[in-house]
Amino acid sequence: MRIIIILIFSFISVFPQVNVQETQVADGVVHKKIINTNDTLVINILKIDIKKPDISILAVKANELLNTKETTSQMVKRYKISGYDVIAAVNADFFESDGEVVSNMISNGQIVKAVKFSDSPFNPFTNSQIASDADDNLYIEQFVFSGNLILPNGNVEEISRINSKSDSNSITLYNHFQGKITPPSSREWYVVDFVLFPLQSIGDTLKFVAAAKTTLRNFEIPKEGIILSSNNKYAHYLEREIKIGDTLRIVYNFSPKIKNIKSLTGGWPVLVKDGMNMIWRNTSIEGVTDKFSEQRHPRTGIGFSADKRTLFLITVDGRQPMSKGMTLIEFANLMINEGIFNGLNLDGGGSTTMVINDKVVNSPSDATGERLVGNCLMVIRK
Repeated sequence: MRIIIILIFSFISVFPQVNVQETQVADGVVHKKIINTNDTLVINILKIDIKKPDISILAVKANELLNTKETTSQMVKRYKISGYDVIAAVNADFFESDGEVVSNMISNGQIVKAVKFSDSPFNPFTNSQIASDADDNLYIEQFVFSGNLILPNGNVEEISRINSKSDSNSITLYNHFQGKITPPSSREWYVVDFVLFPLQSIGDTLKFVAAAKTTLRNFEIPKEGIILSSNNKYAHYLEREIKIGDTLRIVYNFSPKIKNIKSLTGGWPVLVKDGMNMIWRNTSIEGVTDKFSEQRHPRTGIGFSADKRTLFLITVDGRQPMSKGMTLIEFANLMINEGIFNGLNLDGGGSTTMVINDKVVNSPSDATGERLVGNCLMVIRK
């Protein structure tokens, strides 16, 4: 009898108790929920046929402002009220305490934030990001922003960033995502700002007219225009070179070069590339720490199949009795097993949230419930 009991126990332990439920959320969208009581995991996977003409993905900034936060479900509710048919959403990029996302972001073709390198204390280069173009083609790359201001005399000057705080001796552009006014800068700086309104768009080149100039701080950002802000040496230089009524040309570039980027948001780090587990190959990829990589945490991720037809959004609950979370190696393996050919880790921990049809379907780990985050990725029906 003792031998039989041991054999039965061994049989149960070898074969995990896994409950898998698949539900069609919409035409071309399937929700897969995995409850693995043996490994103590609860996983939500959304599989989207992104090539269906009526389905698209959209990066959304909290409150449409760089330095604010909302919950993922609040963003979904806000977009539905404004007329969008939102099927689902997950939280997206890592963010600062005020809600500013760490990496580049484009929402509906408009730049929310653009920097040469991610504002990350860990990565020696720049964080990986996921982009979709006007045809919903998907790309995971370490995108680097570069911008050029072409003056009336033909001289070309570098634009260091779009939105966020300026660096010394630099040119920064501010649009409505920055807020109502330009952000504060050092009192010791000499600052000259120009109000620009759009004239024409030709390919990657945008033409603007210089409508006003000011040395006032915290200047109002026009809803239909932008502020070209210069400081210190550049302020003296541009004050001499730009006259009211001048036509200026501005060129935005992201490298690698992708045409007509519609949505762009950051993550950290890339987990799967060309079907390979990148964490397995390099445990410190993109500067990830052992604590972040090797400990089990709640996780959010995004990826796509080899043919780029199927988009995957994944959450793994953690820090709870019913789900312990995953290491990055485990998370990458999950992606590969589900059919992801290229995959990116998004912000996890207490931020991990998946919303389907207005309902939070995972279990956020914060004691207070769903966390306020910097941005999200939505699946919408056009």
